[in-house]
Amino acid sequence: MTTQEGAQASSDAPAGRQLHDQAYFLDLLGDSHNGLGRHEAAIEAYRQAAEAYRSAEAHCSYALCLLKVAGSHLSLGEPWHALGYLEASLPLLHELGLTRHAALAREQLAQCRSELAGVGLLTAGERSETVSPEIRDKGRFLLCPGPTDRRAG
Repeated sequence: MTTQEGAQASSDAPAGRQLHDQAYFLDLLGDSHNGLGRHEAAIEAYRQAAEAYRSAEAHCSYALCLLKVAGSHLSLGEPWHALGYLEASLPLLHELGLTRHAALAREQLAQCRSELAGVGLLTAGERSETVSPEIRDKGRFLLCPGPTDRRAG
């Protein structure tokens, strides 16, 4: 198939398929950025992929992209950003029966809440104690002051 034929075949494909293909390649781009340690770029690619997956009604891929966005924020030491993505992905992962990913999201969410409560960004009632000792004791996600943290500097 020539490049011109490929372009013609792409333009003939249903719009939903094109949207899903675009999301898939954005997802792969995010994986590539993440693997290279370019977490900010990965977050942007994953967020775009998640939007496209949601528009294409690809629920499983959408939920996994939310989890990937959270993971990239955690790699940057930003649990305050990861928290919302984890909270959004967890019910979807559970509903879809993705138990391994749901368990990972629960562990990460508990760790985020614990760290944020430890520095007074969450109240004690919002703090989750369900994190396993293996993760809690490793202190995997260090809280780094962000641009909106008044205690920075």
